[in-house]
Amino acid sequence: MEQETITYSRPDYDISKIDPHWADPQMVKLIGQGKNVLELGCASGHFGKYLKTHAGCKVWAIEVDPRLAELAKPHYEKIYVGDAQSDEVYQKLDLKEYDVILCSNVLEHLPKPQLVLKRLVPFLKKGGFFVIALPNVAHFSVRLRLLFGNFDPDMCILGDEHLRFYTHKTATALIESAGLKIEKWSIDSDNGIPKFDGLFRRIPPIGPKFLDWFYNLWPTFFGCQMIFKAVKKQ
Repeated sequence: MEQETITYSRPDYDISKIDPHWADPQMVKLIGQGKNVLELGCASGHFGKYLKTHAGCKVWAIEVDPRLAELAKPHYEKIYVGDAQSDEVYQKLDLKEYDVILCSNVLEHLPKPQLVLKRLVPFLKKGGFFVIALPNVAHFSVRLRLLFGNFDPDMCILGDEHLRFYTHKTATALIESAGLKIEKWSIDSDNGIPKFDGLFRRIPPIGPKFLDWFYNLWPTFFGCQMIFKAVKKQ
């Protein structure tokens, strides 16, 4: 019998084995060591697994898909199965304050992401912060396709399950509208400009440093994903 494929199940994904400039390693670095973390949308648990094993964190999660929650269960203190847009799931949370609330590539899937962020803010510990990753719809690959009259809704940046699309400006507006202040932000340039990126990455350590400098000259153009650290407004 053929095994069912569950969307967003990534059992072999290992954050420690990917490019440190990509979004997930950047978020791990922002989170730091020994934190109590609440993750929104844990999927099959690759993030919780890494934070528990390599960063000494305790991680809780809210996950809407019970099949993914079951796969992720060994890596979390507890997973609350439910819709993050419903008050019911927040009433179940055992811990009322978290050092970090992680929203990695999940807000774009929600009809009302602003309400979810506002609902999560009271669970942030004093001195705590949000780590948020969002795909950048203004990435050069999307712009160039549109320039030549092409549109591919299945591109990973767009995604056929994405309900919301963000530029840096609209992502900032979303985060600030929830009562948060952005302390810092960065980009994941993914594989950058084809061939150009590959050429310079073959010349370490100068090549990768040059690429970081170059892509950050115009981050809203070259950023495939945007990573934000945000705290409560005073």
